[in-house]
Amino acid sequence: MKNFLLITLIFAFFTGCSSSNAFSRFNLTQEQAKSENSILSTKIHFQNKTIGIVSTVYLNQVLPKLYNKNEWFYVSVYINNPEDDLKFYLNGEEALSVKKLQEKNKFSHLLSSTEDWKTYYLIEFRQLGNTLKFVAKDASYSSDPLVYKKED
Repeated sequence: MKNFLLITLIFAFFTGCSSSNAFSRFNLTQEQAKSENSILSTKIHFQNKTIGIVSTVYLNQVLPKLYNKNEWFYVSVYINNPEDDLKFYLNGEEALSVKKLQEKNKFSHLLSSTEDWKTYYLIEFRQLGNTLKFVAKDASYSSDPLVYKKED
């Protein structure tokens, strides 16, 4: 009888904990949790100096019902001395469309923070395979590649 009670208590303890995950204590929506798993950031370099940062959210993973044709990214960029020549590449191919967004936009909730000193974009690329390498660059500077692997 003692063993049965002990086993039941242990089972109840582990069953009660199993409904929790890493995001359950943060009050995130399922969409925000997917976004947190999808966010990648890297530095932008100019002559071996860091001059900015770029962060991306792969919208095909976060909002697959809306973004399932082509490859879609929500991007925030900060550069010390911004140039208007910034271009975005995926696997070496330039973006099909780049839409500059306001600081507060329909994707703002997908990033942990939004600042008025960053620039935000909605970027579309054609479909380019299962491994995606995102780069932001102009003639003078470039980001390190951000690599996304599509889930099967």
